[in-house]
Amino acid sequence: MAAWLPLRDTHAVVSHESALELHGLSDVIPAAVHLSIPRAQRGQRARPGVRLHTLERPPGPSEVQTVYGLPTTTPARSILDSLQAGAQPEQVELATQQALQRGLITPRRLRVAAEQRSDRVRRFVEQILSGAEI
Repeated sequence: MAAWLPLRDTHAVVSHESALELHGLSDVIPAAVHLSIPRAQRGQRARPGVRLHTLERPPGPSEVQTVYGLPTTTPARSILDSLQAGAQPEQVELATQQALQRGLITPRRLRVAAEQRSDRVRRFVEQILSGAEI
């Protein structure tokens, strides 16, 4: 909350590994609080313990939900953002499996969300889902 409050007027949302943690997905313990802001808001001063991600395509309303009073990217968006940003693949795979088991995402929705991502991310999602589907 303390990391997000000063940036709330920039439409900042908790994202990446920090969002995975808030959703209770994977065992990742982020070294910093990850916040995403629209690219138009770039130029924010650096803050200790905060990793700002300025995005050309910030999360839309359907990709944000409130978790513990904080605007947070959805599980699917958090998984894809973490993967795109270079999070440890095993942590992303664990987060995906847990989200599927808990009904937070579906394979179809994750595939659709991954369509706008890089080939590397799409291949990784397919690899995870091919092993996760029953």
